[in-house]
Amino acid sequence: MSTFSGATSTGCGQASSQVGPFYCPADQGIYLDTTFFAEVLEGQLGGQGGDFVEPYVLAHEYGHHVQNLLGTMGKVRTQRGADSDAVRLELQADCYAGMWTRAAEGTGEGVAIIEDLDEGDITEALDSAKAVGDDRIQKRSGGRVDKEGWTHGSSEQRMRWFSTGYETGDLEACDTFSASSL
Repeated sequence: MSTFSGATSTGCGQASSQVGPFYCPADQGIYLDTTFFAEVLEGQLGGQGGDFVEPYVLAHEYGHHVQNLLGTMGKVRTQRGADSDAVRLELQADCYAGMWTRAAEGTGEGVAIIEDLDEGDITEALDSAKAVGDDRIQKRSGGRVDKEGWTHGSSEQRMRWFSTGYETGDLEACDTFSASSL
């Protein structure tokens, strides 16, 4: 994982702080703009913030790395629209973030990666997922909600798929590409 402020060079080309956190499959790197959480997520998008927001966002980006390793990224053909492959990819990464959150509470041998995870932490993750929903971003920017322009899914979808991963802990339950309804 690499942090940056302003702009950075990646295997996917140049990126500015306007893109926020992202995964680059070309170099298998996760790039995190250091101003994203305070200035963008909380400031511009109205997220509530909290100590579990960063782990959720990072888990989502690592979810993209898992997708890359599994070959799921190669399934993306349609880039925009409420039912597009791009939206399915993003919702699956949210589901994987939920799976990671569940697993982080204990490793099977009783050792927790994250101790004292509580309902407030889950609420913070869900609020962050809601804040970055395409519908919410379109509304906050003063525009109308246009599902044909979606690339990440609605606030409700993002929260629901995170919850699916968290509640089930099951990779198959996160198969957004086979889901008839997102």
